[in-house]
Amino acid sequence: MQTFISWNIDSLNAALTGESERALLSRTVLDTIAGYAPQVIALQETKLPANGPSNKHIGLLEEIFPGYDLVWASSMEPARKGYAGTLFLFREELAPKVSFPRLGAPEPMDDEGRIITLEFPEFYLTQVYTPNAGEQLNRLAERQVWDQRYGDYLSLLDQEKPVLATGDFNVAHREIDLANPAGNRNSAGFTDEERQGFTDLLARGFTDT
Repeated sequence: MQTFISWNIDSLNAALTGESERALLSRTVLDTIAGYAPQVIALQETKLPANGPSNKHIGLLEEIFPGYDLVWASSMEPARKGYAGTLFLFREELAPKVSFPRLGAPEPMDDEGRIITLEFPEFYLTQVYTPNAGEQLNRLAERQVWDQRYGDYLSLLDQEKPVLATGDFNVAHREIDLANPAGNRNSAGFTDEERQGFTDLLARGFTDT
């Protein structure tokens, strides 16, 4: 059986090198993930510099996940530094084809390291860190364009072979997905527009699971 695990790590550096209670908990989570010996691990919001993980980061990851290769996408100019970012760890023997797609999304979203795709003989495995609409919903219009372009991208992949799409979609699709739906109707991640965007994605033939 193949096992894939996805997690928003909210700063890889903090998780690997920090000493706060949260950092220690994050390392416990990483150790727990390693205990499942998954074939692939997807991490979002890595917040790494443009040149990716340092040698220290790589060494620490190798200690936790021996026998894995890694690939990453980081935010780079003109986007903010140390922002967003994604990373895959996968078993060395898998050797997938790796791509870093650009969606033609509103600038600078394509430069924020938000998507990595792994191609295997029988399927695609792609991860995304979907842009947040912002506290004042100042990025909501751009987010709607992103959702459309991302859906178009998945549909193109799906024409070639089955697609597994994972990551942090930054949306609570249904009221059951968050604690206080009534109080969050106009909050980022639970606006009518973002929820409809996810509904539209599923309408392309994908299953939320």
